Parts: sequence; structure tokens; C-alpha cells
Amino acid sequence: MAPVVPRPTRQPNEVSAGGVVVRTLHSGNEVVLVSDGRYWGLPKGNLEAGETPEDAAQREVAEETGIARDTLSVVAELAPSDYVYRRRDTGRLVFKRVHQYLMIAPADAELHRQESEIADAGWLTFDAAVRRASFDDTKRALQEAERLLQSGVVGGTS
Repeated sequence: MAPVVPRPTRQPNEVSAGGVVVRTLHSGNEVVLVSDGRYWGLPKGNLEAGETPEDAAQREVAEETGIARDTLSVVAELAPSDYVYRRRDTGRLVFKRVHQYLMIAPADAELHRQESEIADAGWLTFDAAVRRASFDDTKRALQEAERLLQSGVVGGTS
């Protein structure tokens, strides 16, 4: 039997950051999902030159949702998402890594979507968000965030 050789990992040629944004209401926790008109996912976007993934995540979440950046608290780093997609404009294959964070927003945070990029946005329960999410990596991030909150590993919500 031949030895198992790990597949070489490909360096991403596109890096984004974003995350699971949670607010706590009397009725429980809600998370933000955004849609580009075709797919539902987490707010995210590409890193700018010299920007850390955490800073990019806060900036992108603020830009796409309209939640003030200085009111978002990053409380945990979630597992990154790695995937491949083909650009519609060039047909080029893109190897992408998305750094994801669990962020707490104020209970009174309202959404004001970035109209140039976001077709729709909403606050949903974790269960509803997992059902609506278009991709498995989004579902995994939501489930990881909910487990962290329920376990008490991170604070800020009930």
C-alpha cells in the first residue's frame, strides 16, 4: 500500500474577511445575513493594502450592513473558509480564503445595506440563518459562532 501523501495546499490568491454579527434581544440572539441578489451569506470583503484580517472584517461588516464600526466588538476568531470559484468576468479560477470572526453588535443595531453591493440584508435567528445560507461554509461559521456563545467561551450575549 502506497503511503498517504497530503495534497499540497494552494496559496489563496484572493483574501477576504468578514463574520458572524450577533445582536441580543429579549427573544434571543439574531445574526446578519446579506444577499448579493443570488446567494445569502455573511458580510465580507477583500483586504486592503496593509490591513489586518480583523480590521478588514470590521470595516467590511460596517460598510455592507451600515452598523457603525466602533460599535462592533470582535469576540472570537472563527475557522477560516477556503474555496475555489471561477470569476464570471474573466473565467479565471480564484483560490480564496475568508477570515471569519464572531462580532457582537448593539441590541438596537439597525441594518442599512450598502446598496451598490448588497441586494438584501436581514436579522435572523441562528436556525433561520442556517436554513437560508447558500453555502456550507456559511452554515459552519454560523454553527461555530452559536456553539461559542452557548458554551460561554465568549461573552456579550445570552
